[in-house]
Amino acid sequence: MIPKYEDHVALWRDELKAWMPSSVFDAHVHLCPPEAMGAFSAARRREALATFDSFTWEQYSDLTSQLFSGKNVLGLFAFPLPLQEVDLDRANDYIIEIMRLDARVHGFLLADPEDPRPSIAAYERARKAGVPFIGVKPYSDLLGRSNFECTMPEFIPEGLLEFMDAEGLVMMLHTSGIGVGDAENRRYLRRVADQFPRIKIILAHMGRYVQTEQFFRFLDSGLLEDCPNLFLDISSASAPEIYERFLERKTLWPRLLFASDLPFGLITGVERWSATHGAIFVARDHYAWSDPQMELQFADERRELTYNTYHCIHALRQAFERLGLAGRTASHLKEAIFHGNVQNGILGQKGTPT
Repeated sequence: MIPKYEDHVALWRDELKAWMPSSVFDAHVHLCPPEAMGAFSAARRREALATFDSFTWEQYSDLTSQLFSGKNVLGLFAFPLPLQEVDLDRANDYIIEIMRLDARVHGFLLADPEDPRPSIAAYERARKAGVPFIGVKPYSDLLGRSNFECTMPEFIPEGLLEFMDAEGLVMMLHTSGIGVGDAENRRYLRRVADQFPRIKIILAHMGRYVQTEQFFRFLDSGLLEDCPNLFLDISSASAPEIYERFLERKTLWPRLLFASDLPFGLITGVERWSATHGAIFVARDHYAWSDPQMELQFADERRELTYNTYHCIHALRQAFERLGLAGRTASHLKEAIFHGNVQNGILGQKGTPT
């Protein structure tokens, strides 16, 4: 169920709306109709991944007119809900349909985790429809396992990487395990970047980290400097210190992309680590997967929470303030993060990967 929009703590009205530039490009959106999804089991409902079982183009359009009121959505990267209950063909065909309806939608196909042939077939269907996919979204849940239970090579077939490199496609990557803080994950990213130089990789959720120190290890590893085809999106990353440390490195500014992760960005919370539930949200609202102990522990904070995508933008703003970024520098950097880096670093003038 998609919640009715509410600016719970006036974060948009009082702080974010005036701070953001007038135009945005959303680099991380899930679009999937109900008919492309199977039913969730009771056990699945207790996982945050199963918070939403559909999100249509009409719902996205209506919601963002309120969520980002007054802003012009220049475009978006869209892909299906990457869940084991999904019908891959129907979900990918829905993205093709939406791309035909609105040129602002740049589609990523949801990849079969074991066999590259269904993914290649989906790519060919989109190409024949005149709206080729520009990227690929692989995901561990399609194997029926969590990101903490498998490695990236297990859900990203080597043959798929070869095809993506040949076509110059973009990969939207949700890293496995603890994310980019894991040395083995960094070795995998370096290997893919070196072996398949035509693939641009967007590391979702700032590459993923369970604790901020893990992101700092990644940032200090030199991987981003060595691999210019790695980008990061801000979705689900609501810790100001992450952006502060990243923005201290001016050479990396062109790699940062605005992203909402809708509909998951509508979860009214921020990320935490739970000894009982692992990586989870502390949320204003109660969800089937909520940790009751954490709800009690953070009762006061919960009342100050709103949509996760707002908290991510707010954390970015806090980093600007901590670093003293203001005036023309801040204005240019915001324009870059919220739309320019996608347009210049990933999309060419004709809307295809550069």
